[in-house]
Amino acid sequence: MRTKIPATVLIVLFLCAAAMASQDEAAGEGGGIFSGTFADAIWTVVAFVLVAVVLGRFAWRPLLEALQTRQKYIQGQIDTADIARKKAEKMLEDQKQQALQIITDATKQAQKEAEELTEKARREVQEIRLRAQEDIKHAHVAASEQLWKEVGDVVTTLGSEVLERTITPQDNQRFINDAILKLRQKKNE
Repeated sequence: MRTKIPATVLIVLFLCAAAMASQDEAAGEGGGIFSGTFADAIWTVVAFVLVAVVLGRFAWRPLLEALQTRQKYIQGQIDTADIARKKAEKMLEDQKQQALQIITDATKQAQKEAEELTEKARREVQEIRLRAQEDIKHAHVAASEQLWKEVGDVVTTLGSEVLERTITPQDNQRFINDAILKLRQKKNE
């Protein structure tokens, strides 16, 4: 930004230049830095005050405004970053909650499936056990029938040999029934 330098500033600069020129003449006469007249001291103070006023109005104020603007910009950036950080923390917490929920749901589903598989296996084992028991019963009945048939044949053969005559089917049935009765009585004892 370009500013116009008012005529007052130019006058002050001219007066400062004149005061410095008179200072240089006095220094040329062999005086030190503090040697000079009272008028030189007044002109120095006036020049200092004018330079301070001019710098305050045309340099310090814009400089301070620029610094304040920069400070506001940086504070805005910090606030924006803080808001973004809080949003990120919230999103992270939400993601953690979702992950925890997914894990919990997966665990429940796995337990449910494990229970279902266990129940299915238990039912299959029960069915296999029932079929095996039925097979055993059928085998026992078949073996018993086979045994009774063989016992009958043995009794018939023995009866024929002992009696030396042919046994009629009625005799055979009577011998079988007697043998069965005796076997059952021994079995029950």
